[in-house]
Amino acid sequence: MKPAIENNNEHVRELLNENPTPLQLLRRAASRHPDKSAVVYLPSADGAEPLSVTYSQLLAETEKVMAAIQSSDIKPDESVAVFLPLLPQAISALIAASSAAVAFPVNLLLSAEALASQFRLARTRLVITMGAHPALDVRDRVGKAVKATGDIKLVELPLAGEVSPDSVSWADFLSQGDLASSGADQDTDRVAALIHTGGTTSEPKLAGLTQRNLAAGGLMAAAGFGYSFDDRIVSGLPLFHVGGLVDVLLASIAAEATIVFPTALGLRNPEVIKNFWPVLNQVEGTIIGGVPTMLSAISDVPRNDLSVPTLRASVTGGSPLPLDLAKRVEKATGCPVYQLYGMTETAGIACNQFIDGVFRSPCAGKPVPLAEISLGKPGAPLEPGASGELYVRGPQVFAGYLTENGYHKEDLDGWISSGDLAVVEETGDIRLTGRSKEIIIRSGHNIDPLVIEEVAMSHPAVAETAAIAMPDAYAGELPVLYVRYHEGESVTDAELEAFIARQINEPPARPKLVLPLDEFPYTPVGKIARYRLRQLAAERAALEILEQKGIKGEVVARDPQAKEIEIRPEQSLSQEQSEDLLGALQALGLTGRLVT
Repeated sequence: MKPAIENNNEHVRELLNENPTPLQLLRRAASRHPDKSAVVYLPSADGAEPLSVTYSQLLAETEKVMAAIQSSDIKPDESVAVFLPLLPQAISALIAASSAAVAFPVNLLLSAEALASQFRLARTRLVITMGAHPALDVRDRVGKAVKATGDIKLVELPLAGEVSPDSVSWADFLSQGDLASSGADQDTDRVAALIHTGGTTSEPKLAGLTQRNLAAGGLMAAAGFGYSFDDRIVSGLPLFHVGGLVDVLLASIAAEATIVFPTALGLRNPEVIKNFWPVLNQVEGTIIGGVPTMLSAISDVPRNDLSVPTLRASVTGGSPLPLDLAKRVEKATGCPVYQLYGMTETAGIACNQFIDGVFRSPCAGKPVPLAEISLGKPGAPLEPGASGELYVRGPQVFAGYLTENGYHKEDLDGWISSGDLAVVEETGDIRLTGRSKEIIIRSGHNIDPLVIEEVAMSHPAVAETAAIAMPDAYAGELPVLYVRYHEGESVTDAELEAFIARQINEPPARPKLVLPLDEFPYTPVGKIARYRLRQLAAERAALEILEQKGIKGEVVARDPQAKEIEIRPEQSLSQEQSEDLLGALQALGLTGRLVT
């Protein structure tokens, strides 16, 4: 397939200057291909007829939503929170909100208390949500958060039944706008979206992306991947994540391609995974987009000799793709897997692998058009052999993190630090080698978790892994490996330990323990929640201290850094026992708090 956008600086810069907002990208696509499907929505995974929305229909609804937002007297610096799963209306709501105010696509799993706090920070004036859904308990939590915050208008898209009494229906809301007097905000450098950072901690920040950031990210991702006009991109990524919003949705619009939503839950829907290959053929998907855990789930589903003639690639990002998982996905799909690298702070894109049908080893790829990348320090030449922390600069770099006092970010002459470590190979490709904050330091030895994880993933019984630092009084930190085995595999933890030891020559880098899990904890996007694994490791170390002291009780790590341990002993402790216990925890680098 011929790429829709040339993979060079000149063409992307020209398109960005002509279309510096998401709405202008949509208007461009609608003017050129009004009757083409912009989005295909599959209501269920059991063969139901897909719903197709053309570019002209999507633009018309987007402009109605924009007019309705403006008729609600919402200022350009106030936010419209969008609580919608993978539905066509989510697209029109988000693009309209970014054009008239600040779009705030919200994590669907947040508690009512967390939502209320974020509404206040984001200056939310309007919430667009959905009615009752059997698999998404959203409406009740949103309602509670709105009541706790006050002065917020609630618009509800009913999925079945009547609209809640305290809400305005989606249809009535659209009828309130005045198309004749509405217009998009022309300030392309105005913050137009607040996006949850997609890291593996429990406390995401709100990153402010301008209209130009969003449009640039979509154009850069489309060019870097080589998306085609004829592509039908099957997306499993939620729209509150920058990967789903920019790397898939806005990139699809920039390429004038078609995005496919396989039910409202996407690739988090067990029924979609179970019936994935028939579903893929039904929607004639050409590209699968998802984080590695989603691709892993797909690769475990047998095709049963079913042909998938339209599929040409899978694309992934969000976390490094282990080589053995890439091989497993490629064997299952018969197509190459291509990886991207980006952060919420770079509108989801910095570099990627171009889709050309060639099978390659997983890596971050090359810088996409208009993106500047340096390793080690800002502005350092990007040449083979370069290594160090990765820095990014370009038109997709965000305005800053939202705080009570406005938007703030470190001033590095336009560059931002990623916290990721990388090297440049002889081919010019960038390969991630780890997170600077995730390096395990064992008695002065710096251990990259990826080294352990890559070796463990090469064992045929292993489905998922994560190497984590466990506190230790002698070594400071010890590497432990959490692992999930494929269903039905009978390998023992000791056998896996021996397998890893044979392939890691440096003894300190071998995991001290292999800890099996039936299911890994995940972030809402589908990444492994490493903060929760750090907590589990710290709790395990603390429990060992209690056992050594002959104390029975519970321990809970309360903070994402897993440094604060709450202890609930079953028996009363003397002052001497308490001081001895807290001292032993302190030797582990943990702060203990006794709760009686």
